[in-house]
Amino acid sequence: MYIQVSEGNRLAEPPAEKSYRPPISDGGRFITEDEADKILTILEGPSRYHDYLAPVLKEAKSKLPRRFLRIVTSAEEVPAHLRNRFVKIGDKVVGGTIDRPNGTIYLLAPPGRTSDTRLEFALHEAVHLLAHPGMNLVDEDTFKNRYGNSCIHLNDVGSFQRKYCLGFGEGATQAITEQIMTDQGINWTEGDRPYKEFTPVVAKLISIFSKDRFARAYFWGEIKEFTEAMEFRWGANWLSVARFAALGETKRTLNYIDQLELAWIKRRSPKGDYPTRRSTSAYA
Repeated sequence: MYIQVSEGNRLAEPPAEKSYRPPISDGGRFITEDEADKILTILEGPSRYHDYLAPVLKEAKSKLPRRFLRIVTSAEEVPAHLRNRFVKIGDKVVGGTIDRPNGTIYLLAPPGRTSDTRLEFALHEAVHLLAHPGMNLVDEDTFKNRYGNSCIHLNDVGSFQRKYCLGFGEGATQAITEQIMTDQGINWTEGDRPYKEFTPVVAKLISIFSKDRFARAYFWGEIKEFTEAMEFRWGANWLSVARFAALGETKRTLNYIDQLELAWIKRRSPKGDYPTRRSTSAYA
């Protein structure tokens, strides 16, 4: 699926290397199936996630079919078991999904078009495709033994989303997509997008738990470590954060995170000493 947020939710990062030029500089530009190689070029390019993507891409590229991007005009053109993953907004079915076992991205062409889609949408689905467990499926029992209970019981959904549900999963995928585009100077279109309520929450998670811990969980499957970090700081309350996020309650989720952070600061303060105005101003 794809989402969109405003400029204010982007995380600042140094610009891309001057010697690099992305093959497409406008995320809103329509691309065809024949331009799928440009998606991989962008993902391989300089960005804050390059070091995490590089080993994943190296493995995936050897297994991806030549036509890994498929643009369709109807959900009926995709395998039956994937059709219910498209999003319906009003009377229109929009978005995209992936067939992980076969390494294929399916995107519905926007209304009025038949053979192309916006670059930003294709990038979002490509990030989904590269999320851990990559091209290797993990069955439910194996997943539970490694990471504990999951909230999405599909073995072809990335491990991050399987563990942390829709809000964290879709928010993480779009946050990564937008941050890569920002790093390479690729513009994106503004306006309403499905799931735009999820990315501010993920941006908050990244700022608290670090890009490194987040990216290792998303791309490399270090789910246990990410869960332990949240439990150490918030206890079992992280489950409520994930639940509120999945419900699309952005303001409630962010406020709840601020409350948990204040509690964390107080617990770390000397007995009888309370956080100063300066130390808590970021969470006011």
